[in-house]
Amino acid sequence: MPYANLSIGIDDNLRQTLLNFLSDMELNMSFLVQLTPVEKKKYLRLGTKSSAFLSRAVELAKQNPHILPTYFNQTEFEKDVRDFETMSDLLVQINKMQQAIKDTTIAFEQESIRSALDFYKHCQSAAIQNVLGAQEAVKELSVIMPKKGKAKKRRL
Repeated sequence: MPYANLSIGIDDNLRQTLLNFLSDMELNMSFLVQLTPVEKKKYLRLGTKSSAFLSRAVELAKQNPHILPTYFNQTEFEKDVRDFETMSDLLVQINKMQQAIKDTTIAFEQESIRSALDFYKHCQSAAIQNVLGAQEAVKELSVIMPKKGKAKKRRL
């Protein structure tokens, strides 16, 4: 693993700072909505063409205001498209960050598991030599330790 011995040293202060930063971000985005599954299903989606369609529609609406009825709010339309583009940009950045956080979490999990298994082996050796507390540690860890079983081969 290329990230062996990964160490950041996130203390309680940094942890709280990061959590507060995310909370502040959420508070500053009080306009966020929660769509229901039904709403998500009903909404029209153009996929990767959405952005191009919306940008071009705004341009054409500006060039051809005579086509629009008087009740059409072009200013609001343009604002909605800008907001969509901003939210799309934020989503890309947040998805990148989310993936990086997931990958870093997995790297730390793997490193921690290797260390915990090493500790468990030391406890087993110490238990054989009747070192104080070793047998209790082995007993407690053996119950919750990941089991390594032989995978059964499927016959095709």
